Amino acid sequence: MGNYYYTVAALPTIFFGEKAPISEEEFLQFAEDTLKPEHFQIISKSRLSSVEPTGSVFADRILSWEKELRLELAEARMAKLKFTPSEPLPRSDGQDALHEQVKAIMAMDSPLEAERFMDQLRWAFLEDMEASHFFDLEAIIIYFFKLQIALRQEKFQKEPGQQAFSETYESITQGYEKIMRG
Repeated sequence: MGNYYYTVAALPTIFFGEKAPISEEEFLQFAEDTLKPEHFQIISKSRLSSVEPTGSVFADRILSWEKELRLELAEARMAKLKFTPSEPLPRSDGQDALHEQVKAIMAMDSPLEAERFMDQLRWAFLEDMEASHFFDLEAIIIYFFKLQIALRQEKFQKEPGQQAFSETYESITQGYEKIMRG
């Protein structure tokens, strides 16, 4: 797919659990300035929250893993609540079995710890995908996904997070009670 020696070498090192060394906007501007336009389009579509194809088999493989994690979590949460959705969940491609990881997440008492654990799982998967990708587009795709995780981690603050969780939980509980009363 081509080599991007300058681009990869110029990116600041990123570590799990540490402050992101660059903002998303700075990264995307740098990527737009140094990548071929078609490669920049792939990067700009490579979002952890996306379900749309990126145009890269490599990036889509990462998104497939993320989708599997989210689907298995949704299934586990619905089973715990004994909830049956009116519409079935989307189907997974079955490439990844994350049952044990999801069990570990569901067993955690703290939503914050569960989120951090999920991000550690994501990071480890990216590290595995990164093997043998050093100065190519795939290395830049991995970097962007890691940057998204690092920036996401920065948003986790205990007090505001607990308040938001409590409000969301209260809202869900009230909605559930209304549904059960019928």
